[in-house]
Amino acid sequence: MVNGDVNLLEQMRRRRSGWGENDFDRLYRSFGFREITRPRAPHRVYVHPEYPDLRATLGRHRSLAKGYATTAVRLIDTLLVRQAERARGQQQGDLE
Repeated sequence: MVNGDVNLLEQMRRRRSGWGENDFDRLYRSFGFREITRPRAPHRVYVHPEYPDLRATLGRHRSLAKGYATTAVRLIDTLLVRQAERARGQQQGDLE
């Protein structure tokens, strides 16, 4: 089962520009990422607690370059693949 704001993810997949930091914050948090930003830092940093190598840095701007959307879509797609692989592995373990 997919948790997260799938509608926002699909919108971002179709249109990569015109997104702001609040959109990315909502997207990342909805898929379980946590913000680990230091106080007064110029960028926000998000990491997934189950997969610490899935990490994103986000500028603090109302409108961000389309590369941020490309990164967000890629990271969340990677997360979804890993979660599906884990679920398959658990199901196979239950069958043995």
